[in-house]
Amino acid sequence: MRHRRCRGRFALLTGCVLLQIALTAGTPAWAADCPALEGHYRVESFGPVLGDSVTALGLQMAGFRDSEVKITGSADQSLSFWIKSGLSGAMGRQPSRVLTRGVDYDCAAGVLTLRQSTPSTRQTDEGYLEGRSTVSLTRSGAGLGLATEFRGGQRSTLYSYESARVSVPKLGTGRILREGIRWPGVQEPRPAAQRYEPVPESDQVRDLRRRLDGLLAGAVRIGGLDDSGTRVRASLSASRSEDVVAFEDRLREAGLVYTTARAPIWTNNQYFMEFVFGAEPGGTARGWHPSVFRVQEEIERLRSPMISVRKVVDADDGYVAELDVIGDEPVDPLLQRLRSGTPMFRRVELIDDSPQAERRNLRLVRLRLKTG
Repeated sequence: MRHRRCRGRFALLTGCVLLQIALTAGTPAWAADCPALEGHYRVESFGPVLGDSVTALGLQMAGFRDSEVKITGSADQSLSFWIKSGLSGAMGRQPSRVLTRGVDYDCAAGVLTLRQSTPSTRQTDEGYLEGRSTVSLTRSGAGLGLATEFRGGQRSTLYSYESARVSVPKLGTGRILREGIRWPGVQEPRPAAQRYEPVPESDQVRDLRRRLDGLLAGAVRIGGLDDSGTRVRASLSASRSEDVVAFEDRLREAGLVYTTARAPIWTNNQYFMEFVFGAEPGGTARGWHPSVFRVQEEIERLRSPMISVRKVVDADDGYVAELDVIGDEPVDPLLQRLRSGTPMFRRVELIDDSPQAERRNLRLVRLRLKTG
């Protein structure tokens, strides 16, 4: 290309020089905003970020263990995504997805951000959150960095049936969660496999395992049992909330004493929980004290559609439940059902019932509950 000749005063010199640099450069200046994502990567770090990422990218078949993703093209124009699904799969002969800049994504400061967010959920210590996630990609050494920005909160179900659900947001539960994972390049060495040497189980652990085996009912799984000397910590998981409820009820019927180290929490498509079995050393013996999850499920079962459970917290020898009540809905019927409609609670008290300043048609009701 023949360069333009710059003439004129010094005031025009800078502009002419910049013009010649732009004309001779191979890459437009705005392309520097896009990361160089071309490469071949191993899919790792399973969890909600991976789920959101493969869904937003349209690469759901890459969500299996030992999958690989190859990216070709240039992010300043378009990118093609190729998939090898699972260990036995083969790399596709055609790209599974092609994304175009300005249509499917934007670039800024070396980060590629997808324009279309995806429905998503998160289980936190505060509760189950529903919302949407925005996915971003960037270079991470020889690997690929994937990040999500989740925006959502808890929702109260007003009515649900097989094909639909009507719900409203719970005020004050909105959260923004930012998380990230990394897919290593296929040329990077895999982590060295560590040889597992099982530790012989103590008599206390073997006895608890034997007793639990008869209570799992095929619905609850043991992840591990850890002997602390006087008590045993059990890591457990279940696929459905009703399985968790039934399991805690069976523990009560069997007379197994336990405390909750980690209340059931939904993650990776299952509920995880940790219970510590055995009486506390030097502690005062007390009756059944289920997890806050189990208590909340019982309130949810008995509440009216105009009442939703904001949260339940463990309070010494009992619980405090916070409820959102719509309009003038009375709480006395719920109190009556909690007292007589379930054998779980031996004491139910109303702490207070007060309007919420941010929403005049919503009341905050607090209850004190004690189990038998």
